[in-house]
Amino acid sequence: MFISKLMKHIYLLLFAIIFCGTKTFSQTKTISLSEAISISSEKNTQMISSRNSVESQQSFQRVAYGALFPSVSTSWNWTRSQDPTASSTTIPGFGTITQPRVSNSFSAGVDASLTFFDGFANFAALDRANLNVETSELTRERTEQQTIFQTISLYLNVLRTEQLLNVRKDNLRRSNEQLKRIQESQKLGGVALADVYRQQVIVSNDELALIQAQNEFDKSKVDLVTYLTLDPLVQFEFADATVPKEIDSVEIQNVKREEKNYSAFSQQAMQRRFDFKTSEQNVTAAELGVKYYQGDWWPSLRAFASLDYSGRKLSKTTYSGMSWGISASYPLFNNFQRENSIQQSEIDLRNANEQLSLKERQVKAEVRKAVLDLETAVKSLEVSQTGIRSAIEDRRIAEEKYNLGAGTLLDKLVADANYTSAISNKVNSVYNYILAKRNLEFVVGTLK
Repeated sequence: MFISKLMKHIYLLLFAIIFCGTKTFSQTKTISLSEAISISSEKNTQMISSRNSVESQQSFQRVAYGALFPSVSTSWNWTRSQDPTASSTTIPGFGTITQPRVSNSFSAGVDASLTFFDGFANFAALDRANLNVETSELTRERTEQQTIFQTISLYLNVLRTEQLLNVRKDNLRRSNEQLKRIQESQKLGGVALADVYRQQVIVSNDELALIQAQNEFDKSKVDLVTYLTLDPLVQFEFADATVPKEIDSVEIQNVKREEKNYSAFSQQAMQRRFDFKTSEQNVTAAELGVKYYQGDWWPSLRAFASLDYSGRKLSKTTYSGMSWGISASYPLFNNFQRENSIQQSEIDLRNANEQLSLKERQVKAEVRKAVLDLETAVKSLEVSQTGIRSAIEDRRIAEEKYNLGAGTLLDKLVADANYTSAISNKVNSVYNYILAKRNLEFVVGTLK
């Protein structure tokens, strides 16, 4: 008896441990918008590539600095030689045995050289390497802004589809409640059986709409989780109290005043956009490229020195000499390679200037379109707020008339559909407004 009770307690304890463990591991992690931005900035593939690019340019920068210092090399040699006729020994009864003479020689040396003038090409190469590091940093910062904006866009889409899912859930709940009321009224003879069938069709359509909304919500979460480089098979929840669900009239009026300053936004974009600064630096880099290849028209001057040691034994190597000097070289004719390099660098400079002009036009166009999108989002938000007030009142009147027998079920269904559409439009307009506002920050270059 005691053993059976003990086993029972053990089974209950194991069940509790397994249940609690399963519950612990099945808990979902809730990620806020700021946490999502932090994750994407750290783990996103484009961000990792941009950071690697900065590191790569820093490596080239070290090489450019190293070109200003002398290069030093050392060498060691060991030589073993033998002469088969060097010595011989005659042994009576055996003959003559030749013993080759073996000798070793060791030598070592240190060489140093420095190109101290090459038409200032080495300094141009260093300036270009420094500029490439700065450009890669600017590219990394712009990539970070792009990553942040994409994360915000995907995150807002999750919140938007979740709100639309809640709208569909509420709509299905109201449809089921209405079906029950109609069924009760039909049993009492208050409404026709056709109204029951119509409402059943509405419930079925609402169930289908709910399934579709759930699918859109689930897919939006998968898109965000994938972009954050998280495991798509793990359950995550996304909620952030800082993201507003309603936009008050004060903010709308402030945005209306700000969106008129298109020229101010454009000037700010020219000063803050990292990709525009990159285009400017590309022009400077092309100018340094011209300067670099123009150095081929100058002679190259190099200083060199060497120190040598030699000996027949490694332990007895001695100083054997030292040499130093200066050499000069100048290509009199190199099959027009020099002229071709200069011409190509000048073409690169013209292309860089053209790309800068194109980038300026693109930035202005992006700012203009972002302002227009924000204006449209504000107007849509105002219209949706007006439309939902009207839809609420129409639905109330239609429901009261139908319950009193003064209205038809069709009128009520139309009012319900208009109400659901108005709620959905408001949800979409709120998140479109938030996204349009963040998009303007992105194209201006102030997004953080």
